[in-house]
Amino acid sequence: MEALGGLIKRMPWTAACFLLGSAAIAALPPLNGFVSEWLTFQALLQNVRVAEPGLLAGLAVSISIFARKPGLLFVAAAVVLLKAWLIPRALGRIAAGVPVRAVGPGRSARMSLLVAGILVVAAYAIMLPVTQAATLPTRGAIPLAFAMALIGLFVCVTGRDALGHILGFLMFENGIFGLALLATYGLPGIVEAGVFLDVLVIVLIMEGVVVQLRGEHASSDVDRLRQLRG
Repeated sequence: MEALGGLIKRMPWTAACFLLGSAAIAALPPLNGFVSEWLTFQALLQNVRVAEPGLLAGLAVSISIFARKPGLLFVAAAVVLLKAWLIPRALGRIAAGVPVRAVGPGRSARMSLLVAGILVVAAYAIMLPVTQAATLPTRGAIPLAFAMALIGLFVCVTGRDALGHILGFLMFENGIFGLALLATYGLPGIVEAGVFLDVLVIVLIMEGVVVQLRGEHASSDVDRLRQLRG
């Protein structure tokens, strides 16, 4: 094998196709492997009431068991109570009566999908020194939580209505929460309680703002509100 050398020397086109296929199997964006995995992940996140809060609660319970920190069990219960019950009820009141909006010409999910893939790669690249230096058993999942925070920030910035901004903020906060749990192997319960209360207050305030905007202008669409400003 050493005498034959690499495949790229004698068969460059075959080697290039093989490299491209390997990248697709590894689910690197924007190839088909990444698209299929992202669609699966996106379908999982369609149910905001169960998916992210359930994952975060399970993460807190797992760290509580392995790190022997029973206080994290109360954190997991708070996640279920606030993020799987109270906050979704507030979001349901915000979204009540909002008509289904058709996608306009030139707007699709392909660019957002590409940006999300780039953010995932960027998150792993940024967190690579951290994961190499860390000795915690959760270090491998740190880039994933950071990627969730970046994608949530992207959704918050590019949302087309107030509900989209709120959902992006919640995804961003969930990513930060997961990052804190993974990077510290469990935060003190008092810190998590303060964060949960802050998030709940922000969501309730935004609910009041959105309801008032919809009552006065019959819409919470960002484009419509921008026209009213002019």
